[in-house]
Amino acid sequence: MTTAADIWAKSSGRDGGRGVRLHEHIQDALAVFDKIFDKIKDRVDGPLCELIRLAIVCHDWGKVLPAFQIQRLKNKCYTPCSPLIDIPHSFFSLLWIDEDKLNQRLPEQDTRTYREFLLSAIAYHHWRESFFELISAPNADVTRLMVALSTVIDRLKANLQTEIRKLGDGWHELVGFNETMASGLRNGVPFSEYARPPYQLYFLPKRAGLNDEKMRDWILIAGFLQRADHFASFCEEEGEDPSMAEAEICPMSFNDVVKEVQKRIQKSTQNSPVNSQDAATIWQLDKINDYRDKHAILVAPTGYGKTEFAFLWGSGEKFFYTLPLRAAVNQIFERAKAIFGEQKVGLLHSDADVYLLGDGGEGQANLKAYDLARQLAYPVLISTGDQFFPYALRPPGYEKIYATFSYSRLVIDEVQAYDPRAAAIVVKFIENVVRMGGKFLLMTATLPTFIEKEIDAIISHDHCTLLNLYCEEQRFKQLQKHRIKVELLENHADGEKIDFAIPDKTLEEVLKQACERKRVLVIANTVKQAQDIFERLKGLIEKDDQYKALKDKIWLLHSRFTQADRNKLEMEICGDRNTKINGEFQNPKPDSEQQGKILVATQVVEASLDIDADVLFTEVAPLDALVQRMGRILRRYGPASDLRDVSCPENPNIYIWVFQRGLQSGQHYVYDPDLVLLTIKLLKDRPDKHCKDWLSENLTKHPKPDDRTQSVLEEVFGCEEGSRREGRERSRKGKRKRPTDEQTPFSRPREFEFVCSEYDKYDLVNKLFESLSEETDYLRTFRQTKDILDAGYMSDRKEDAQKIFRDIHTLSVVPDHRREDFITAIENFFNSCENKRTSFTLFKKEVLSKFVVQVPFYAKQIQQREFKPVEWWVRDLSCVHGALKKVLMRWCQDIYFANYKYDERMGIIAEAPWGCQDVAIL
Repeated sequence: MTTAADIWAKSSGRDGGRGVRLHEHIQDALAVFDKIFDKIKDRVDGPLCELIRLAIVCHDWGKVLPAFQIQRLKNKCYTPCSPLIDIPHSFFSLLWIDEDKLNQRLPEQDTRTYREFLLSAIAYHHWRESFFELISAPNADVTRLMVALSTVIDRLKANLQTEIRKLGDGWHELVGFNETMASGLRNGVPFSEYARPPYQLYFLPKRAGLNDEKMRDWILIAGFLQRADHFASFCEEEGEDPSMAEAEICPMSFNDVVKEVQKRIQKSTQNSPVNSQDAATIWQLDKINDYRDKHAILVAPTGYGKTEFAFLWGSGEKFFYTLPLRAAVNQIFERAKAIFGEQKVGLLHSDADVYLLGDGGEGQANLKAYDLARQLAYPVLISTGDQFFPYALRPPGYEKIYATFSYSRLVIDEVQAYDPRAAAIVVKFIENVVRMGGKFLLMTATLPTFIEKEIDAIISHDHCTLLNLYCEEQRFKQLQKHRIKVELLENHADGEKIDFAIPDKTLEEVLKQACERKRVLVIANTVKQAQDIFERLKGLIEKDDQYKALKDKIWLLHSRFTQADRNKLEMEICGDRNTKINGEFQNPKPDSEQQGKILVATQVVEASLDIDADVLFTEVAPLDALVQRMGRILRRYGPASDLRDVSCPENPNIYIWVFQRGLQSGQHYVYDPDLVLLTIKLLKDRPDKHCKDWLSENLTKHPKPDDRTQSVLEEVFGCEEGSRREGRERSRKGKRKRPTDEQTPFSRPREFEFVCSEYDKYDLVNKLFESLSEETDYLRTFRQTKDILDAGYMSDRKEDAQKIFRDIHTLSVVPDHRREDFITAIENFFNSCENKRTSFTLFKKEVLSKFVVQVPFYAKQIQQREFKPVEWWVRDLSCVHGALKKVLMRWCQDIYFANYKYDERMGIIAEAPWGCQDVAIL
């Protein structure tokens, strides 16, 4: 039965909805930390662990405040019943710690420093944006509260002592009242003078002078307090006993993982068109013992089983496997479950809850799994990079992540897919993980040289090993899967607007390849380009009977679909091994397949979908991106291939399109133009190893990008000056017809062709990054970002850190013509919704995933298109009432109706002309 002196920590929880008492919550949090301690006892010394326990015991003492009990938790019986002045309870916790008793529990050395760490961890374990104003200057509410407390201090102290006494171990003796602090706050001393703020650049001087070891201790105290507090609260909300719940699920042993990986690799090689590899020569098992306990960098061709190596490297420990894109994360998650089992693997990305919910059935259990993943409880966590790398900017709450990584392993896959700003943030995060005591494995087929050098520099005090499979140079020189043709396509411009339409003759070559019973992959650099190619290919198929077999064998994939349509397309294209659904482009391609087919896509297939095709047509892109795209061609011939069975193709199976004007449809919005120019030069002059001076000379000689482009194309393709002049004349006259052979000044597009081995691809990418000078925007962006982070930059909010990391600004839109269906879907959802706790995930799955599309945002776009907040419509819905109406409006914040058209096979249809910014993006 609740008494007037009972202090609640939660208003409802286990035992039939009774409020969770403060001492119970502290016991729960201590129980959680004890489970975590089993994982970190060899890494964190005893005194520091006692400090963490001390922080856990004291962190919620401020909940003794009457305003918190009566107003926040509705503990109506609580006395005293005033003052009802509310300030963050974490601040108020510091006032109830007896300074003398606290000092007795602190380390004899650096007592003052560790007291500051402890008080900071307690005061700011729930950071809010409003805290800055509360702590940086005198605050009227704080002053009023300190004055009003004078008459009730003894009663509140007695309440707290009674509550804490239930913990045992003499913890109640720590309860007192810090009159010195209260007097200072009463007289206008800012709260930040009593507790050193861990966040924001404004308070950086207060944190200055701490060495790495002390900073690590501060982070661990705060981080493990947050981790224990959050997991205990999660268990209490679930009605579970935290002493029985697994805050750290036990990892699978290394030997058991070896057995599962061996079985998987043997099974995959048996299904391969060639099979010459047995268990004794599985390279992952052969190499792992030399790298298992070290920081490592793995460079290997696409399709060579880097994922299985990562599973072996992380096994027996907690590890995080990160990739750039959600589709790739979902696929690796399924592969990880096959190795480690469903009870050992968690999934984290922005829509992981919807993915796990699936089609129902085990939906609720899967949502519980999602919650456990968010609590970082699984030994194997598969996630997108944006779940963790933005913490390199140290937004509020970063300590929880860093504390967890202090005893964990980090796998970074496909690092080349990040832009230079994001790459600098990834490198900084790696540096911080190493400083905290964690380990990392960086894996890629195309490792940028400057990233490798940066990592070598930052961990020079620790040992990092490089495993480069390309060291078997002769083997990879013999593996010649690709014959490449680079074609220069004539196109026209009208002022600043450039027409990037692919000539019909070129598209007919795509269809001819598919008619030869081949899988054809076409990759464009923008959604607009991909849609244009898709529509025109379909038009050619319908127009000419010779292509009729391809009528229902062409697909389009890009990032501007609803999540539901995107998932359906990916299933159709890739299949699903768990449900044994065959995909049209599944890897490996079976020998029995006789049907030609075409997939038109954007860069989403580079590092995400496990597909296998025969021929690639692609717009030009930087070499590292091109190599990733090539990795989707003849993917079935991997490490198990007998080189005698992989003959050099007689005809090109890689076609690279270069536009004479603008180079590629993304222009400077997608790729750095100088990287693209350098790529073209390297493709033409592969033996040259010294292009750095060449690029610098072109930057100096031709400061204007257009002049530089034309100069390089003349050098590489032999374009004549007369052709350039003729093209300019056509542009001035405003003729923008689609190019045909008759209009082109050449008898055929300029082109060159060569055979490219697996080693050649590796060598070309190395040359690309070695040739970059510090003058290029690409490297300058990387260096500037890293320098800013090294100088101590901190993001004020997690949302801001994520935006900086991704450098992508998008709007969530519902196309206007689907407005009525969207509103009807909301009404149907709320009419049938029963489980309120999980309703947001259900709402995402049943409504948002079927209607909302992400589109790029620009200020100019707002002027050109009508964006109307969805909130304006949902606030008037009659089927949703009271508190649920507020919930619905919150769910629909930052979603807009907009005058886009949408088609389930095309996605958002971009009707703007070439060059318009809102279509020139991925």
